Amino acid sequence: MRRSLFMIPLMMFIIGGAIAQTTAPVPEGMVLVPAGPFRMGNNNDFYDNDFDERPRHVVDLPAFFMDIYPVTNQAYKAFVEATGHRPPRYWPGSGDIPAGKAMHPVTGVNYADASAFAAWKGRRLPTEQEWEKASRGTEGLRWPWGNQFDKHKANVGQATTTPVDAYPQGCNAYGLCDMAGNVWEWTSTWYASYPGAPANRANLRFLNDTYLSVRGGSYGSDIGSARGADRGIKKPDESGPSLGFRTAMDVPGYEGYRDAAQAIELARDIAAAAALDISDYDEHANARQLMTESASHFSAAEEAFKQGRFEESGISAQHSISKAGKAQQMALDVRRAYQSEQEARTADVLDRLEMAIQKLREKRTPERQALYEKAENHLRLGRQLQAEGGWGYAQMHGYIGIAILE
Repeated sequence: MRRSLFMIPLMMFIIGGAIAQTTAPVPEGMVLVPAGPFRMGNNNDFYDNDFDERPRHVVDLPAFFMDIYPVTNQAYKAFVEATGHRPPRYWPGSGDIPAGKAMHPVTGVNYADASAFAAWKGRRLPTEQEWEKASRGTEGLRWPWGNQFDKHKANVGQATTTPVDAYPQGCNAYGLCDMAGNVWEWTSTWYASYPGAPANRANLRFLNDTYLSVRGGSYGSDIGSARGADRGIKKPDESGPSLGFRTAMDVPGYEGYRDAAQAIELARDIAAAAALDISDYDEHANARQLMTESASHFSAAEEAFKQGRFEESGISAQHSISKAGKAQQMALDVRRAYQSEQEARTADVLDRLEMAIQKLREKRTPERQALYEKAENHLRLGRQLQAEGGWGYAQMHGYIGIAILE
């Protein structure tokens, strides 16, 4: 059995689990969602009626801040008054908050409205990946509180919105509330199939940067739509009485996180591919040395990542990629040289057999007819194997044919 030449990247490796976490102050009204990987999507959840949550896959995210609650009518009114932005679609003609709904989530806002509010606050809308991690955590829960639905923890299957703090028992481990039901929430991610997803004709018409993903379900949704993995869609210019949003914010110090994480993943994949082309034989000694150096850089990248030194981690990962790539190229060059040598040797022996057959064709006697036919058969088989790249067997047929004619 071939031993692994680069054990570090071939082992189970979840890079985000042990990294140093931020000490940045958390903005008022927000919580910190720590950096690290989580499992996004589902493979076989019977609630997945659209079959667009497949496959379940690991996503590694930098730390980010997220609003504890959806943006309220009261908060949105401050934005409208400060900027002159148009009021939401469902506010009265006076432009004031509907009576008794100051602490209800704002609705009737499209993607541009939500983005404008976020920018005014110095924030942004969350990505679909961020929203799902914030809702499900690293355990992949169905609903923010667990895997069994509880009608006392979310506004689902009802006639209208409720105050954003009406279900404190439904808050999750991060401290985020109202993540299930009440209002669908905008994300900044275009709706698309997950990497490696099976073909799904039902959803093809929603792709091609036409719809944005919305998450969380609403007061009028069923419990399946209020799951953290459920994916809703809206066109950017749509608004409605069950569509709201909350904002997110980057955490200082994590600017290079994504690039470093992607570089580490790429380094792992390239090393794994290179290991398949490198043997323990002498001709691959130099390639094995490069793989050892690649592994050293990979370890440095991993350690720097854990310590939060993301730029340094990315540089080390790139060095690992370079070394592993050179090692693989070196091994492939050895293989190509061997192949060229075998191709030339095969062509030589079969050409010699063919020339021998042609020279002796006129001198063929009835007594030796069977031998000549055998030689021609070996030539035919040799040429066939030569075309297929079976050089060793092709040469064998060539030498047998020559021996028959001698």
